[in-house]
Amino acid sequence: MTHTEYTKLMLNIEDKNIYFNENCLEIVNTKGIKTKVFHGYLTYIPNFCPKCGCVNESFDDIIKWNWKKNCKIKVTKACAYNTLLMLDKQRFLCKNCNRTFTASTNVVDFHKQISNDTNLNIKLDLMEKGSEKDIAKRNNVSPSHVNRILDTISKDKLIKNYGKLPEKIGIDEFNATKDTKSKMAFIIVNQDNHNIFDINNSRLSYDIEKYFKRYSKQERDKVKLITMDLYKPYYKLMHNLFKNAILISDRFHIVIQSRNALDNTRKRLCNKSNPNYKKMKKYWKLILKKENELDDKKKRYNKHFRRKITQKEIVSYLINTDKTLYNEYQIYQGLDKAINNRDKELFYKIVNNNKNNKYISKDMKKVLKTFKNMEKYIKNSFDYEYSNGIVEGINNVIKQIKHTACGYKKFTHLKARVMLVKGLYNPIKA
Repeated sequence: MTHTEYTKLMLNIEDKNIYFNENCLEIVNTKGIKTKVFHGYLTYIPNFCPKCGCVNESFDDIIKWNWKKNCKIKVTKACAYNTLLMLDKQRFLCKNCNRTFTASTNVVDFHKQISNDTNLNIKLDLMEKGSEKDIAKRNNVSPSHVNRILDTISKDKLIKNYGKLPEKIGIDEFNATKDTKSKMAFIIVNQDNHNIFDINNSRLSYDIEKYFKRYSKQERDKVKLITMDLYKPYYKLMHNLFKNAILISDRFHIVIQSRNALDNTRKRLCNKSNPNYKKMKKYWKLILKKENELDDKKKRYNKHFRRKITQKEIVSYLINTDKTLYNEYQIYQGLDKAINNRDKELFYKIVNNNKNNKYISKDMKKVLKTFKNMEKYIKNSFDYEYSNGIVEGINNVIKQIKHTACGYKKFTHLKARVMLVKGLYNPIKA
């Protein structure tokens, strides 16, 4: 293997017209950072003149005309060192049009200093949940260059659905960027392949209706099932758009409604005039914990009670200090058990028996009223296995992407980054 072949293999260069001398490597300090600099040259016999199109058939057509020296190209790191390729490019003179031109290579685009391999490596890094600043540092480029690549992806690469809708979808909204309408974006997830179907930059009913009406009525009628949270306006809208779809309320949101109502009652009891103030404040997790998960055997010394006590005894003591808290605790635990056992009769027995209960808060009454009004959709959640768990998981990934990047200013950039991380756009296949 020649010295040129060995060097090109190390730098991942496939251009056959680039050559290296034996002493082509030097290590220099650039702003206190060691950088490997490779010196090479690019030359070949051109087939035609790119200026006038003259075919090079003899010495009278195109001749070599000096060099364009020290063209600096940032290439991918070699052994974790920042690496530069200082390339001397052959100049040519076309005798037909009397103009000069420079030799070109596939290592870097015309008038660019960052190699195509480096740009590809940046795109691959953008598929992970790292910050753009870290990606820039890793590839020896500026954060602005990484941002420009993301901007190019956001403009050129869109989620293409070819006028087709999945049969089972999950919908939700998430806090996106300041340039989105109402600051909330609308996400649609394919329940079959567990990935994002599309993201719309508005959760307003008008914009959602406009988005879905891009698909034909025949295609919308094929949708069999939609999962969503307990946001009532969505149900009316989905009924109008998808005539044959079964609408299912998410079980997690059903539980969380009663859980929040119970916790609000506990917070109201957390005032310093209450003798159990410190106990209410410290053991809030035990009150919200599932009853069958509370330890009722192992006793541990507790400084607040000044004796050995089990978790179940702590909860029993606290809920019995207030009648409203006791009633709401029983409702919450009963609803949770009904959902876990898929017992819709028990669920609505609890709802109907407590809707006029005097010893529950306004928050809990509002929750039970919501459950009664949305009975049809909540019962569907007992009959079908589907839920919005996949959607919530994807929303969590989006939150992590935003958190790592310290937020995004443009919705298009956030959407492009989500596409890369979730594998909806692969720069290698593109």
